[in-house]
Amino acid sequence: MSDTPTTTGFSAIIKHPQYFIPTGDTQFLAQNVLFKIHRYFLEREPSSFREIFSDSDGNTKPYKLDVKPEDFAHFLWVFYDEDFEYENQPLEKWLVILRLATRWGFGKVRKLVVRQLEKLDLQPIDKIKIYSDFKIDAQLLIPSYSTLAKSPTLPPLSEAAKLDIETILRLTMVRERALQKAAEDGCRSPTSASAGDEDVKRFICEIFGLPNTSTTKLSNIVAEGSSADGVDDTTESLVPTLQNPTPGRKKKNANANGTSNSNGQHTNGKTFPF
Repeated sequence: MSDTPTTTGFSAIIKHPQYFIPTGDTQFLAQNVLFKIHRYFLEREPSSFREIFSDSDGNTKPYKLDVKPEDFAHFLWVFYDEDFEYENQPLEKWLVILRLATRWGFGKVRKLVVRQLEKLDLQPIDKIKIYSDFKIDAQLLIPSYSTLAKSPTLPPLSEAAKLDIETILRLTMVRERALQKAAEDGCRSPTSASAGDEDVKRFICEIFGLPNTSTTKLSNIVAEGSSADGVDDTTESLVPTLQNPTPGRKKKNANANGTSNSNGQHTNGKTFPF
């Protein structure tokens, strides 16, 4: 495969060194980097890609993506990693994949990311921030809430600023309930840390409006991905929301001919800025 750049308009189009696959049947252009991959991976789920492909009508030009090439490469890695080496990947990589999977409607990829996040040693506040932003099942945050509620000291302002005011107030209420319970149980110098784990968990579930599940059931939530594929409605400048395409015709196989078109226009004159 030649890596020689080709010039289209004002951009020098270069082929991605790993994900310009000769046997691929669909092309994408992220900035000035051209990808050629197998559309099968992107239309297995009822994602935004499936909607776009349904209106492809024999498209032979690249679909234009409004994402960084390296971010799209991270996303494709999930499908093309032959060894399934998901362990020991950095948090930043998983967050990129999570953002794109959320924007594009890949529920199964979201569940994969959640399972991997659960294996990472995340600080409680960081985990609460991530899970809240991406609307991941809040039951998975009970251990993090408990750690903060039972901590003998409050987090520094720089860390607490990552949380919204409602979460901070609820955690304060849990600490107060735990302190009161410890005093009622006869602790001479009660603190929130003096309360029992089950009591603190019960207070968390009551104040945050969560079902009080057992540790076993919590593990099942991670394994099955229950509620972990909710739609994220937060904004992200690098991963804009897909425009809703016009309901398409019957799907036809794209005939990817290697054409590099920096404007990413569809053959019917539409542009799909992913």
